[in-house]
Amino acid sequence: MSIIVLYTIATLSILGGSAAVILYFVAQKFKVYEDPRIDEVEKVLPGANCGGCGYAGCRAFAEACVKASDLVDLYCPVGGNEVMSKVQKFLDWLQ
Repeated sequence: MSIIVLYTIATLSILGGSAAVILYFVAQKFKVYEDPRIDEVEKVLPGANCGGCGYAGCRAFAEACVKASDLVDLYCPVGGNEVMSKVQKFLDWLQ
């Protein structure tokens, strides 16, 4: 009877290890890379996620700021000119 338990443990261990290896390679294949500047711009924004800027939240607005060639058409009504000048200075500093 103990031999059945050992076979069961071995089978489940092999199955679990195989699943772990497969999941690792799938995760590496479908990894999504994001621009690290988006996180930094999002930290500058007020974080209200109000949608007043026309985007779904501060994260989407930060993505738009990083992708834009200039910030003329982008404005955060909660943060105002102070926040937008900080975003502009940060993005200019990186270039």
